[in-house]
Amino acid sequence: MRRETLNLFDHDLLEKIISVWRAQGQEAYLVGGAVRDALLGRLAFDADLDLLVPRDALTVARRLADALGAAFYPVDAVRGVGRVVFADRRYLDIADFRAPTLAEDLRDRDFTINAIALNLNDFSLVDPTGGQEDLRRRIVRVASDLAIQNDPLRAVRGVRLAQTLDFQIEAETGALISAGAAELHRVSAERMRDELQKLLGAPSPAAAMEMLRHYGLLAEILPETPAMVGVRQSPPHHLPVWEHSLRVMDNWRAIAALDVPELAEFQPRLTEYFQAELPGVLTRAALMPWVALLHDAGKPQTQSVDDKGRIRFFGHEKVSAKLAGTVMHRFRFSERATKFVAGTVRHHMRPLLLANEPAVSARAIHRLLAAAGDTVPAVAVFSLCDHRATYPARQGEAQFSRLLAVVRRLLAAYFAPKPARLLSGAEVMAALGVSESPKIGEWLRRLDEAQAVGEITTKDEALAFLKK
Repeated sequence: MRRETLNLFDHDLLEKIISVWRAQGQEAYLVGGAVRDALLGRLAFDADLDLLVPRDALTVARRLADALGAAFYPVDAVRGVGRVVFADRRYLDIADFRAPTLAEDLRDRDFTINAIALNLNDFSLVDPTGGQEDLRRRIVRVASDLAIQNDPLRAVRGVRLAQTLDFQIEAETGALISAGAAELHRVSAERMRDELQKLLGAPSPAAAMEMLRHYGLLAEILPETPAMVGVRQSPPHHLPVWEHSLRVMDNWRAIAALDVPELAEFQPRLTEYFQAELPGVLTRAALMPWVALLHDAGKPQTQSVDDKGRIRFFGHEKVSAKLAGTVMHRFRFSERATKFVAGTVRHHMRPLLLANEPAVSARAIHRLLAAAGDTVPAVAVFSLCDHRATYPARQGEAQFSRLLAVVRRLLAAYFAPKPARLLSGAEVMAALGVSESPKIGEWLRRLDEAQAVGEITTKDEALAFLKK
């Protein structure tokens, strides 16, 4: 196998590793997704690299880190796994063979297309399970009949591979994936979270969720979702709750780059906002599919029918927000990530409700900003995705224009420089002759609102407003 065929010349990090190890006479193999993607001609610059050595992986990893000026971390000293981390945040893992031979190690992996090794000395391929043929056939097939039984998370990973690569799941593998659903409780919350997060980055998150449902995995992973299936909605909704939520997920995927002509003036600030990392090394953009999936999760619990036969879901956003918080906590997301998703779900209806009003006052805009806090841009942009999934194609354009006007006002107000408060908490207490009290916060909020809508502009006017 010629290295040019594997598209490795363009991967600068791999070139450096090969150079160092050739000089050291080190036997080593590239394995896993990097080999698969190289064979498919899609190896990314920032791809994670997994490498195997026959023995002494920790020592090999430390020597490589020293040679390349990188940092070394022992990931698993018992099983022999070391990590080399570079200044640009790329990293690679180096591990000992997990079996007496390389071929046995590869047969113990998840899927055949991930069980191909590339010898970094002579660029020969080791492929004991027929992974190259499965790549040619574009199928996902287990490397062994015990693959999913040994690690049930592989059932979800199989779906992810099929969705991200646009492959088909081989029939017997599909049966094993379905059988593995009952064993998903053995998977830690953190591992499941990370796998789902990757799955939600698939070209069509909706198709990914439907494939999970097809194989019986979704109900085990997200027991909040089965109740959403088959729940009808009145016009202007043209889809049931589950299908609507899936459509919103794909709508977000379509505008995730924020290349929306009507919002062009906000694009740099929106990009900065959505790409900002929250604790857990997740951006707001990466969390938005969770908002889309769960924003109507409370509708089955709140469904009612009025005397005219219209289906209602009063308060569903509050119930949905609570369910979203439960899901995020269950998967051990950070507190800030949880609050972001639950908060966006909690307020997702408000721009739509404002757009239905005959006129939208500055006070109404301020109150939404005050309630939604730092989720305002997410709430605003999400409302556009939600609206597009509500109406059939080429319908609801007048309503969308009104919504867009509200969204623009919300974004302009959110990103505008914030004026200094006219009075501090201490000045409020002194003016009213009171000591600390929960009411101080309420009075400050009322002063903020009066200032935002132009009722007061000076400290004297603020004092007069307060005493009045």
